[in-house]
Amino acid sequence: MNFVILWDPKAVSQLRKLPKNISSRSVKKIRLVGETGIGLEVLKEHEYGFKIRIGDYRALCDVYYNPSTIVIRIVEHRKKVYKK
Repeated sequence: MNFVILWDPKAVSQLRKLPKNISSRSVKKIRLVGETGIGLEVLKEHEYGFKIRIGDYRALCDVYYNPSTIVIRIVEHRKKVYKK
């Protein structure tokens, strides 16, 4: 299943603050999830609906199925991402 990836401006600014190797790995993983749909995990009791695991980092996102879209909201280290 192919998803269209949309980036929230907040997620883009967070991604730019990360080291180059981590940000490029994050973008590659998010693109892979967008192409296959594999790697999305449901969050319970959280503002956003899904997460994508990228090593020690997490991307929190919303998924819409009509049209098939993933909106990336936050990209941060796992220690910080769930406290906001």
